[in-house]
Amino acid sequence: MTLAWPVLKELLALRERLNELFDEALLDKTLGVGEPTSGPFCPAGDLYETDDEIVVILELPGIDGRSVDLQLNGDRLRVSGHIAGPTDGDEGTYVRMERPRGAFYRDFQLPLAELSGSPSAELERGVLTVRLPKAGGTGRRRVAVAESGQ
Repeated sequence: MTLAWPVLKELLALRERLNELFDEALLDKTLGVGEPTSGPFCPAGDLYETDDEIVVILELPGIDGRSVDLQLNGDRLRVSGHIAGPTDGDEGTYVRMERPRGAFYRDFQLPLAELSGSPSAELERGVLTVRLPKAGGTGRRRVAVAESGQ
C-alpha cells in the first residue's frame, strides 16, 4: 500500500514532535539527567578540569561570536545564543532543513564555585572554548567571546 504524500508528511512531523518531547523529558532538571537546554539545538559539549582551570568546550557550527552570550553565576555557566539560517531575512523557501538554527542555551554545573582571574572564551572554526581560572571569589560575571581569524 502506497501512502499519499500529505499523510507521510504528517507522520514525519509527528515523529519529529515525539523526538522533541523525549529530548525534553530526558533533559528535565527534575529527573537529574543531562543539562538544562532550550531551543531546537543543543550544542554538544565537554567540561574538564586541570590543576589551574576549568575548561568548557562547545560545538557551535556556523555561529558568529557576537551571537554568543556567556554568563557566569557562582558555580553555573550559561552559554546562549542564536544561530541564523541562510535565508533569515530573505524570502527564500526551504526545500530541506537539517542544520541547527534558532535560539539556544546550555547550562553547565561547574565542579566548584570559586574562580579567580579573568575568564576567557575563544571561538575558532565553530568550536567555543571557555577557560575559567580556579581559586578566588565568586559572583555573577559576563564573559566576552573572542573570535579568531578563520
